[in-house]
Amino acid sequence: MPKSDAEKAAEAQRVQQVQQRLAAAKVNRDQRKADAEFDFWADVAAAIDSGEVKQTEACDAIGFKREYVRRQLIEHRAQAAARAVTRTPDPTD
Repeated sequence: MPKSDAEKAAEAQRVQQVQQRLAAAKVNRDQRKADAEFDFWADVAAAIDSGEVKQTEACDAIGFKREYVRRQLIEHRAQAAARAVTRTPDPTD
């Protein structure tokens, strides 16, 4: 027995709602991954900047090549600066 127009519309709406929920879950997952990556490189940068370890020692600990770590730290610092700008409250508000 074929579905009525109302059943087809209800099915389409249900599918659309599930798709929206899954898309939101993906955005959430991607943001959590980005935040975890940012936090990881913040920890690496802090250990190196504080003098706790040298960059080569940090590389040994985390298993990355020195050049990769150097590039990631440059990118991390740029992201940190961008986050600081976007999170700084406007004093005129």
